[in-house]
Amino acid sequence: MTSRKLKRPTRLVLDYDGTITKQDTMFLLGNLPKQSTKLSWQEIVDAYVKDYTEWQNEKFDWENYDASEYSAWLATRRWVELKSAQRVQDCGFFKGVTEDDIEKAVHKALASRQLELHKGWADLFELYLPEARTEASNESSLEILSVNWSRTAIRHGLLAETNNRSLQALIRQISVYANQIQGLDSPNGSTGVIIHPDGSDIRTNIDKINRLRETARSPHVFTVYIGDSSTDFDCLWEADLGIWLYDVSEDQYEEASRKVFSPLKYVPPPLSALKDLDGKKEMFYWAPNFKTVLDVLTEKQ
Repeated sequence: MTSRKLKRPTRLVLDYDGTITKQDTMFLLGNLPKQSTKLSWQEIVDAYVKDYTEWQNEKFDWENYDASEYSAWLATRRWVELKSAQRVQDCGFFKGVTEDDIEKAVHKALASRQLELHKGWADLFELYLPEARTEASNESSLEILSVNWSRTAIRHGLLAETNNRSLQALIRQISVYANQIQGLDSPNGSTGVIIHPDGSDIRTNIDKINRLRETARSPHVFTVYIGDSSTDFDCLWEADLGIWLYDVSEDQYEEASRKVFSPLKYVPPPLSALKDLDGKKEMFYWAPNFKTVLDVLTEKQ
């Protein structure tokens, strides 16, 4: 149990792939057992890369290279993500897959270290255990917001990495906003459907920021967002405190940020330089690890 507490009531929202985990986890879904499918996972990946490259080469009317333009440019990638999801659904790639299949794939990836979680994630989560909460109100909350195709895989990835029963109970209770393979709990397994007809899927930066806004319990609660990629940009920008988590040394992070957020002309300052949570803040900050985040958000009990 962490000996620290939040400095103030905090809504903490984290991305999953590359933020809580050390790597993208989509490969897990490619390794799930299948019935028959018209496409292999590699063919699906290759088609996505082809579309992504085409999108990058599309003309965009840049003028100021500022945050608003960057957000608008990122949003034009929607067709790439929707086309990929439709491709996977049309070929029935996940048809017949069960929750047990996903759990086994997650455990196998963790055992082989193909999947690893960043050190310190549990310390952050423990701040939200009932026994660690100090405020009288219920303003603090812990949430995950991801474009991952399986919120089931996200939850199992976290559950498998702790033996703390209180923490496991918390993981089962927290809101995980992500996409989902439909019908995993059916006796015959999934239908293979991964697209919601109501448009509620989370595919792009705009979907993420919309979900962040829609799920806020109060417009007044102090919101911290932690993410690692350009898809997190709008949430990093809008949060009261945005933290770009990227595991590089301080002499490398500026170059890394220019690469991740290219062509945006912004380099976030180190989070360690932030001394006052209540003061004026930059658009977002850089942190190399969860320990740095913990040091800024908490104090000793």
